Amino acid sequence: MRGTWGEMWRKGRQLAAATAAIALTGVGLTSATARAADGPPPPTQPYAVITAPAQIAVPASGTAIAPEVGYGFSDDGVDGLPLPENAKLVIDASGLKGIATIKAKNAQCTTDGAVVTCLDNGNLHGPFEPFTLSAVAGTKPGDTGTLRYEVTADKATPDTETSKVVIGSPKIQVAALPARSGLTPGQSVDYPVVLRNTGDLPTEQITVRLTGSPGVTFAGKHSNCLYLPGDFGRDDADVTCVFKTAIAPGDTVGFSDPLEGSLGKDAFHTWTDITAEALPASSGTDTGGTPGEGTALTLTPATGKDFADSHRVTYDADNAADLLAVGAVLAPGEKGSTHPLAFGLRNAGPAVVAHPDGKPVAYAEVTLPEGVVAKSVRVDEEPDDQASGNCYTYTGGKTSPFEPGHRRYLCPDTVSEESGDGQMYRFQVGYEKDLAAGAARGTVTVRPGDGIVLNDPDQSNDEAAITVGASSSPSPSPSPSASGGSATPSPSASATASVTSGGSGTSGTSGSMAATGAGFLPWLAAAAAAALGVGAIVFAMSRRRAE
Repeated sequence: MRGTWGEMWRKGRQLAAATAAIALTGVGLTSATARAADGPPPPTQPYAVITAPAQIAVPASGTAIAPEVGYGFSDDGVDGLPLPENAKLVIDASGLKGIATIKAKNAQCTTDGAVVTCLDNGNLHGPFEPFTLSAVAGTKPGDTGTLRYEVTADKATPDTETSKVVIGSPKIQVAALPARSGLTPGQSVDYPVVLRNTGDLPTEQITVRLTGSPGVTFAGKHSNCLYLPGDFGRDDADVTCVFKTAIAPGDTVGFSDPLEGSLGKDAFHTWTDITAEALPASSGTDTGGTPGEGTALTLTPATGKDFADSHRVTYDADNAADLLAVGAVLAPGEKGSTHPLAFGLRNAGPAVVAHPDGKPVAYAEVTLPEGVVAKSVRVDEEPDDQASGNCYTYTGGKTSPFEPGHRRYLCPDTVSEESGDGQMYRFQVGYEKDLAAGAARGTVTVRPGDGIVLNDPDQSNDEAAITVGASSSPSPSPSPSASGGSATPSPSASATASVTSGGSGTSGTSGSMAATGAGFLPWLAAAAAAALGVGAIVFAMSRRRAE
């Protein structure tokens, strides 16, 4: 965004605050959340905010692109201001004569020569992909022009912005790195990253990002790299290195020194995803994290092969993971009574287990005792808030959405399970006949996820019992209760959780994690983060009209 410092402060701060508040509350802003005490004075009417790229790359081939351009209005949470009316977005491409042509794309927009005009449809924010740009025949990579935007509305302060339009662009791809196996947990590894500019313009700056799976860490040794230990407390390490370097089209370069990492003591089947991006010099590169404390990495001439937009390299350690089943004890009861049931699985280690495709690392297959059927299910939001809680009805070896009234179900785990962690599933079950102690027996069996290799050191604990009134195997300490918590079973044997019904009345638990609110706050935080991310353009009026 351009203009005076105060204008940029106002636009950036209020756009971020308003978008976050909308994402988090779905209603509007308050003056306390929307406006900093030391900022500019409050507005006397709503003001427009245009979001547009500082620089737009248009392919020299003539392929049309649709830039992410939009607008919205904010009132900084000031009460009593009117809603804007008759909003209009004008995109003026007269500064692109002989370089690129513009064409309306959205139904709200019309083209008149080099100008596209978009009228508001009542939403008070810009239409999705309002226009396209195409290079004029005969242009050369590096030709530039200016695209101008203006938003006006009755009862609102207008806004203007510009984008630099460049024909052609650099494009950075990464070379494949060889997979390694037979490594030792705790062993150092390195990443000799190689890059090639496959575009048609030199680079201005480059970012290279490496994201490791659980079990991978990166040494914080380079001052031009930002290191993150992982998102939301998970062990997925992340590092982004920035190079303000001109790499000519066709040139191949590599890290002056391999980026250093290591496998944790619980590492097993690990991987690291490597991506790179060429950015304009004006683009920000702060991805969060802590800069390294050593010398800066540089880029030097190199060779590589199999270049692509991204590559995944796997580093496997000689390790094993013991996934064990967690059973339960049901209270005796009469026909028609309802009881809680908690069962699950646990990774007794020593290795962390993670699925490279983001699928469940394991499943708990449960067969309820004869005369017992499920009525509802929910999953503990701890320790794995990534678990969906969507247990499936399992009939004839096939799954279908959860349906009450069955005895057999398949419950997915989350995408990674650290050593010592596990997942509990909580059913409300109904008795279809009187059940005394020892009258019936069910089972919980752990099944590895598709493509997961465990080197399971103890297969005897892959199944645990669900009994009525008596346990057939040692109980863990502590045991989970019907009211919540996670199991901590003994890693040396299959575990049985002691659960009592506390009466025959139906529990107040709802039938799914979504209904109970499990994972609700992380979802909101993710929504706010997405709203504030680069390229976020959806922005709405920050208050509602008084009823």
